[in-house]
Amino acid sequence: MTPTEQRLTELLDRWLRSLELHRRYATLDAATYARVQPWPHHTRPAAWIVEHARARALDLKAQVESRIANGDTAFADALEQMSMLATLVGIQEIERFIPLADPAREAPPGDTVLMPAPVVPLPDPSAPPPAASPVVAPAQESPPPPSPEAQIIADAVRLLKWGREWHELAPAISRIAGRPGIVEIRRLLRTHKAAIEATAADE
Repeated sequence: MTPTEQRLTELLDRWLRSLELHRRYATLDAATYARVQPWPHHTRPAAWIVEHARARALDLKAQVESRIANGDTAFADALEQMSMLATLVGIQEIERFIPLADPAREAPPGDTVLMPAPVVPLPDPSAPPPAASPVVAPAQESPPPPSPEAQIIADAVRLLKWGREWHELAPAISRIAGRPGIVEIRRLLRTHKAAIEATAADE
C-alpha cells in the first residue's frame, strides 16, 4: 500500500467512525447533543443526511479497496488531489456539514456534578436586628474578548487534534462565526504554524 493509499484509507475510517457516532447522536435532545462533543459551529445534521453520507462513504471505501487490490495507485492519488482542491477552491462558507466526531473527545455521561447546598443557620429571634448599611458593589470589568489572532490559533489547535489536515484548517475556520476572511486566516496560520503544531502535539 502506497503512502497516499494509507492516508486515504485512514481518512475513510475516521469518517466512518464519526458517522457511526452521529447515528447514535441522532436520538439525543438538543442540549445533550450540544455538549457530547466539542463541536465547531454548524447546523445539526438530520438523521437521513448522516445515513446518506455513511452509505456513500462505504461505497467509496469498497472502491478504494478494490483499486488497491488491483494495483491501481492512480485512483488514490486522484482522490487525494480532488479532496485538496475541493477544500481549497470548491467548498464555500457553509454551516450544513457533518463535523468530525471522535470517540476520544466524547463527553462522559452524567458529567454534571451537583454540589450540596450550604447550611444557613437560623436567625436568633432575641438578637437585635443588624443596622442597615448601604452596600455598593465594586464595579467589575469584564475580561476583554480574545483577539482574532488568539481565536484562530485556538481553532487551529483544536481542529488538528480532531484529525484535520493542515490544508483543511483555513476553510474550516472561515466557516466559524465571527472569524475574519480566509485570506487573513491563511496569513495567521502561516505566521504561527510552528507554535500551532507544537501546541497540538503537546496537549
